[in-house]
Amino acid sequence: MIKDIQLKLNNHIDKPPVVIFLLTFGMAIIPLNDALIKLLSDRFPLAEITAIRAILCILIVSFFGSGIREVIKLPPRIILLFSLRGMCLVIAMYLYFISLGSLPLSEVVSIFFVSPLLITLLSSIILKEKIGIYRISSVLIALVGVILIMRPGTENFKPEMLLALGAALSYAIFQIFTRSLKSEGNLYALVTIQNFCYLISAIPLLFINWLNPLEPTGNLSVDFLLRGPIYPNFEDMIFIIICAISVLMLSITSSHAYRTVEASLLAPFEYVAIPFSIFWGIAIFGDWPSNLSWIGMSLILFGGIYAIYRERVREIEIISKVPMPASAAMYQRPNLEDEKDE
Repeated sequence: MIKDIQLKLNNHIDKPPVVIFLLTFGMAIIPLNDALIKLLSDRFPLAEITAIRAILCILIVSFFGSGIREVIKLPPRIILLFSLRGMCLVIAMYLYFISLGSLPLSEVVSIFFVSPLLITLLSSIILKEKIGIYRISSVLIALVGVILIMRPGTENFKPEMLLALGAALSYAIFQIFTRSLKSEGNLYALVTIQNFCYLISAIPLLFINWLNPLEPTGNLSVDFLLRGPIYPNFEDMIFIIICAISVLMLSITSSHAYRTVEASLLAPFEYVAIPFSIFWGIAIFGDWPSNLSWIGMSLILFGGIYAIYRERVREIEIISKVPMPASAAMYQRPNLEDEKDE
């Protein structure tokens, strides 16, 4: 009877409307993780938050999904490749959250979401994939949006914005690296290894924070990276637990989504993170985007969704075999020698 219930549940979970709902839910709550980390950034060092969150994620995945046991089953070569890929994502995460210490949440998320379009350019340069005028146009539109948000050369520009852009670029390289591996892997093993990468990267920095804590500099990003660790109170732990759960939910729901539904259909629903980041930024920090930032965010959204629309028009089926955001996986295209972009 239990097996029958599980089978029926699996059948329902695999239906496209349910898959899309779960992905949308995951993308809607991930800005809450970012908002809570930004809230903690005025007292905690980034390495401490990263280490605690990683430990919680590893424990949760190992308890509910046998994460560590699944890692042990993997061949050493696969573990190494997953680890190298994981460290690429670690770099993107550090750049992202360091910038978040000084910048409004909505601006950081919007700049970061240019990454799927950067994958288009990198795919052309590194993987020698052909891209046509429509996708080039969508990239240029999104980059104009980023320029409107960053406004280089004006008093509104902050150097930390380059870190957010660097996070987007690092994440795009991570996806290119992922695609070149073409490895399938076990979902729970992959998530576990990823969090071990977070933990391993945080430990040396945490020792530096502890042995030689930096006095406040007035730069929120520098302070977030190098201040000394503190003992979290009950409220702090609740926030970090929420962060761990939200990250795991996104990892699981997104991975399940693009394993079962065409990636180009899923991609538009990932951009729900931008309006939710605006909501949490206003609700928690009172950060209302400027008029130019609103325009820039709209252009990034339009550029991304337009690129997705072009993929749908061309009716290219893309099935992701490795966990990656659907907006990035949509560019994992079959090798077509005579492929031309309309």
